[in-house]
Amino acid sequence: MKLANISFRNVMNGIYIISNIRNYKKSQFKSQDELKKIQADKLKSILFEAVHNVPFYSHLKAEINFKEFSLAELEKFPIVNKKIIKENYDKFLSQQYRHKKLAFKATSGSSGEPFKVPKAFYSDGIEQCMMFRAWSMNPAYNYHFRDPCIVLRSYSPEPGELPYKVDKIMNYWYLSPFDINDKNIELYYDYILRSKAKIIRAYPSSLYILTLYLEKHNLKLPQIRTLFTSSENLLPLYRNKIQEYWNLPLIDWYGQNERTAIAQMCEYGIYHNNDEYGIIELDDNGQIIATSLNNNVMPLIRYATNDLAQPSTIQHCKCGRGLSIPFQSIDGRADDLLTKNDDSIVATVNIYNAMEKYQYIKQFRIIQNSDKSIVLELASSIELTTSMIHQIENELLIRLGNVPVSTHIVDEIERDRKTGKIKSIISNVKM
Repeated sequence: MKLANISFRNVMNGIYIISNIRNYKKSQFKSQDELKKIQADKLKSILFEAVHNVPFYSHLKAEINFKEFSLAELEKFPIVNKKIIKENYDKFLSQQYRHKKLAFKATSGSSGEPFKVPKAFYSDGIEQCMMFRAWSMNPAYNYHFRDPCIVLRSYSPEPGELPYKVDKIMNYWYLSPFDINDKNIELYYDYILRSKAKIIRAYPSSLYILTLYLEKHNLKLPQIRTLFTSSENLLPLYRNKIQEYWNLPLIDWYGQNERTAIAQMCEYGIYHNNDEYGIIELDDNGQIIATSLNNNVMPLIRYATNDLAQPSTIQHCKCGRGLSIPFQSIDGRADDLLTKNDDSIVATVNIYNAMEKYQYIKQFRIIQNSDKSIVLELASSIELTTSMIHQIENELLIRLGNVPVSTHIVDEIERDRKTGKIKSIISNVKM
């Protein structure tokens, strides 16, 4: 059913947002015990659905104690990954629903293994409520539904099209992340002023590049109160420059297209899990294991995300939120780890820490070929001497051992035209 090209599902999800966003903004300040109770109640419902209506989990029906239920019951479920789900796809679907009528959320397939996850009816509404709550985590600005928002991502204009467009329904003012340059910076600046937006939503790399050009042209945007990034790893280089120039908290968001769990930074730079949305665990390797508390159509329980994080060393944040703190930083994806000459693995955080020393490097990309050789791309704010290049190469060799390194100086790192993102570390080594 559609009304004026807007589906019934979208209308109902919009109503869900309007009806629930205020409560979600309040619930983040509940106590940790209260939020754990909410988690336990939602988990009980999802696990009940799983063992009674999802074939893959039916053998666990007698194992789960629903009478004296606690979050510990989750540990009785196996960890699953994309490969297991793809090989048993129909067994992961609830038999309560007509599969031909389902709506799907397609994963990006960045790991080479795309697949579609069916969405619960209010999935989009819940996702947006979490995002709008995150947009309000800077106390200086409380975002309200349909406030103007600058979106510096997800727009790739065709040849001849303008580098901007407006979504009038959501009041999103899009700017192309592909066209930030000296020629367009005044246009981008005027467009942001005209929008009257107080928030910028961007890839970390696109906000970083915009910041460099604003600084170069001495342009300031005091109307902006919140900076929100997602979908790429927030490199220390990006974060430091952005916060230095804007003098604002940077709220970074972590999630997956599978919609199992979401975490984001508060104004103090601490990652908080959205406890009403999902459960986050870390395995022994630091991989994020996520459980959805909302998708009763395809319950993703203890889903191995292939994302790596550093465990948190704190349990309470001075922001006053009761939301749990699952990790202190995100290291990147497990399939983008680099391999040393002796076949041991190097966490990408070691590379980011090394590159952070060279503040004149605006951007970098490391591509490791299947033979372990490295292609290093550097975009610099100054002319690099041979000595400077050798110094950076040596930093990599210290961490990777004796592997061949080929360095290329570029004006800027190219974005993927399909996704709009920039991946800073790419490995083609088969693990």
